[in-house]
Amino acid sequence: MNVAHIPGRPTWLCTGCGDPWPCAAKRHQLLAEYGESHAELRTMMALRVADAAEDLRQLGAEQLWGRFLGWLPAPGQGPVIRWVANPPLGGHRRPANEAAVTTLPAPPAGSGPTRTPPPRRSRRGTR
Repeated sequence: MNVAHIPGRPTWLCTGCGDPWPCAAKRHQLLAEYGESHAELRTMMALRVADAAEDLRQLGAEQLWGRFLGWLPAPGQGPVIRWVANPPLGGHRRPANEAAVTTLPAPPAGSGPTRTPPPRRSRRGTR
């Protein structure tokens, strides 16, 4: 028999086993379901933190964060900023082999922001 491990609100206890949700079984299920899409899983669980914060006001932000996100695989070094040429409209994704993704070029060495001074105004006729 397959037990559904879903959160029971407002207590956020698992309806399948009674442990605090996400229970160990649900964590395992979510990791298998999302595979290598760790960013999507983190986003989904961050949304659950927001929902749970309304119901579990007695828990602090640190406790909620640890419970809902602390068990997830550590994120990488951060997102890579990419430029997508002509992104599709309407939220449709292109297959990976069709995506035109390039990395933004690095600025030339030694070229920092330059500041152009404002033009000088003539003082003639001020006195």
